[in-house]
Amino acid sequence: MRKMSLLAAAVLVLQLGFILSYVSAFHQPTPHAIPIAVVTEAGLPAGLDQQTADRLDAIDGAPLDARTAVDTAEVRTLLRDRDILGAYVVGSSGTDTLITASAAGSSVATALESIFTEVDAAQGRQFVVRDEIPVGVHDNRGLSGFYLSVGWVVGGYLLAAAFGLLIGAPTTRRETCVHVGILAAYSIASGALGALLTTHVLGTFAGHWFPLTVLGTGVVFATGLFTMGLRALIGVAAVPAAIVLFVILGNPSAGGAFGANVLPHVYASIGRWITPGIGTEGVRSIVYFSGAGVGQPALGLGLYILIGVLLMAAAAVLRRRRSAGESMPSQ
Repeated sequence: MRKMSLLAAAVLVLQLGFILSYVSAFHQPTPHAIPIAVVTEAGLPAGLDQQTADRLDAIDGAPLDARTAVDTAEVRTLLRDRDILGAYVVGSSGTDTLITASAAGSSVATALESIFTEVDAAQGRQFVVRDEIPVGVHDNRGLSGFYLSVGWVVGGYLLAAAFGLLIGAPTTRRETCVHVGILAAYSIASGALGALLTTHVLGTFAGHWFPLTVLGTGVVFATGLFTMGLRALIGVAAVPAAIVLFVILGNPSAGGAFGANVLPHVYASIGRWITPGIGTEGVRSIVYFSGAGVGQPALGLGLYILIGVLLMAAAAVLRRRRSAGESMPSQ
């Protein structure tokens, strides 16, 4: 009875944590430090671009982080390199242009439109919107990459959790190699089939099967190996720990529904370092930005793999010490 009550209490804590985390992340999205560039058209006074950037930086709440650019060609380069998320072109005729990249996050593009509606209204000006890097026609609001990433992550920690709960943590080097080997094969299959569904079956990310397969394999393997390492070290508590990390914290901070620049600061800080966010950003980089920015997701996956190896090594050391202690003759 006591054990069942404790289990129910633990599940209740996870449930409340889920509600608290998701509502905290999404209940009041507020733009902050969205990187943009300011360009002035020919014929306007020198220095107007910097003055405009300074004025945008001074908006209450600091929703923008403005810089200047020479022209729209530089803006396009900055957008493709993922150095900015939008640009404001001050027109000589009284009509300005807001350049966005909805492929980098539709929530940020929407936030920019809202901000500049107020900015131009206050100055008696108007603007038009040009989406320089739009999402694909089969990628509604750019959310497909997030869902693909979540599927990979769920597959990774579910397999590791199933191994731990139904088979048990490995107790020998041979068992460890078998578990990791099966996880590796599963990761390749999961990455390849997930990519196949979104490229060839649904046509969402057509033409990107191989790089998405590589990314998906990494996401599944990194998530699974990290969870296996936790299971080897702390036992069945690894399952709720993985749920807290990857689901309760990782999903709302991943930048799917809302990008990092409109999420609360804590979620914006952690999202790119948890595998749902790593996968989401990786998909965007591959599909829409020719691989620009994929280095950070690769680094993140490498860190999870390294930590998973270290956790399994630590568990092996503890097992050997316990075995040595049990085998010592009593004095």
